[in-house]
Amino acid sequence: MSTCKIGLIGAGGIALAHLEAAKGEPRAEIVAIADVSKETAAEKAEQYEIPHVFADYRQMLSEAALDAVIVCVPNYLHAQAALDALAAGKHLLCEKPMAMNSGQAEAMIEAAKRADKILMVAQNNRFRSQARQIKSWLDEGKFGNVYHAKTGWVRRNGIPGWGSWFTQKELAGGGPLIDIGVHMLDLTLWLLGHPKPVSVLGQTYAEFGPKKRGLSEWGRIDENGVFDVEDMAVAMITFENGFSLTLDASWASHIEKENVFLQLYGQEGGVSLGLLDEQLALYHEWGGVMATTELSPKPCQERVALLSNFLDAIEGKAEALCTPEQALYITRLIEAIYQSARTGEAVRFS
Repeated sequence: MSTCKIGLIGAGGIALAHLEAAKGEPRAEIVAIADVSKETAAEKAEQYEIPHVFADYRQMLSEAALDAVIVCVPNYLHAQAALDALAAGKHLLCEKPMAMNSGQAEAMIEAAKRADKILMVAQNNRFRSQARQIKSWLDEGKFGNVYHAKTGWVRRNGIPGWGSWFTQKELAGGGPLIDIGVHMLDLTLWLLGHPKPVSVLGQTYAEFGPKKRGLSEWGRIDENGVFDVEDMAVAMITFENGFSLTLDASWASHIEKENVFLQLYGQEGGVSLGLLDEQLALYHEWGGVMATTELSPKPCQERVALLSNFLDAIEGKAEALCTPEQALYITRLIEAIYQSARTGEAVRFS
């Protein structure tokens, strides 16, 4: 495959990340873009020299010569767009979260198997150089038995598009847990090899959103819209191998500043990662003395690396690093956190 002809479904903010990534991958050729706002799609098409513009992605799938599709639409549209693209015989890269629920995710996996096409979820943080360094250490057993992790994404003011689909449960599936918490939950459990969960205890809060506080510049505000999701979620998850994990996800909270973090606790060492400042620190002993080593792995354009892995998988050169089965695993955990928060009881996995 000299080039892969790609169509984008959705021309909103996240589409820009994929369009920029395509500029760094010579095999990627964006030939079509579709959005219900054809004007928005046309603006992106002019900016990135995309020859074909559609208001209906189904028309794009039937008329444009495509090898693959990238889904960049709101959460509630992921599953249907994916099913349509796979039925049309296209490989698929889907933005996170994979789907609104595990039933939709399972349907997407079955559709990909029937079509014999690659289905990959865009968990770009796995491709960061710092994440890959931690992964290599874990594979080497550098930390010994890792028994606990703390992870999360917390913002001081970061509620996106108040009143839009972002803040409506029916359209988004939830608030920061499914929006940004999914990133850190996925990254942490990918690093640890997706251990089998035993129990999930979760709690959600809505202290800022209902009062229209803590808003961000991301997304369009709809003053007549709805806010019926959480603005903070916390969870404690235990696993069969004795490992435990705590997760914090918030769009708004009274904290010093936004923080995207991961900490691993092992018998022989530990590690902390801050994604915003790209700080990576290793905690260990050296000659019987407690030591801290700060590292700066070579920067990596993770979105370009994500796209390259997707194209390698299509060509059969490599396995997709972000498999749909792993995304289904994360989806089930998110469902369990919401269920626990709703019922006030822990959810147990059989």
